[in-house]
Amino acid sequence: MALPAGIMRLALVAAGVPLVATMATVMFASPSLAASRPAKPAVTAQGSPLHVQATLANGLHVRKRPTTAAPAVAVLGPAGSRVDVNCYAFGSSVFGDNVWYHIVHPFTGFVAGFYLGTGRDPAPGIPACSPHRHRHVYHTLVNGLHVRTAPTTAAATIVLLAGAGSKVTVNCYAIGSPVFGDNVWYHIVKPLSGFVAGFYLDTGRDPAAGIGHC
Repeated sequence: MALPAGIMRLALVAAGVPLVATMATVMFASPSLAASRPAKPAVTAQGSPLHVQATLANGLHVRKRPTTAAPAVAVLGPAGSRVDVNCYAFGSSVFGDNVWYHIVHPFTGFVAGFYLGTGRDPAPGIPACSPHRHRHVYHTLVNGLHVRTAPTTAAATIVLLAGAGSKVTVNCYAIGSPVFGDNVWYHIVKPLSGFVAGFYLDTGRDPAAGIGHC
């Protein structure tokens, strides 16, 4: 009988087995980036509380989708780094655990549940991610708008959007670095996940009505 994922994680850690080294297919062995200790936001865009969890491995990849085949958008710091989780999804299996968590801080994306100290997956109190809850479609006002890993112009660019008028699907807003005096950024989930400056969307005002804080 296969051991539950949480027990297997703790057993590996207790035995001193480096989790990073045991899974070459996930490719977590790249150098880690320094991750700031996140301040816990109060609620998600849907009004439910965020959940702070700690990583169990160095250099955990944050991915665009809940699968080890998805591109990494960021790399977390050493084991014990804290992340803010807002929901879970099912994806590719990692040591028999196919639960992935969508995090919103210090980066936005998915991390494998096997590498978080949740105890069991899915963790109690964390809702399933829904592709259809409280999302709003807007249009870009400029060509080549940057989609970034965090709500600041200093954050890495994930992709450049196409021409002005491109559609983006927004699920929440965050306060970040100001762009022409506007410090509201929107987390988008389509055409991909990341942050865009509110100044460059046709929201009318920022934050836009009906959109909750990330």
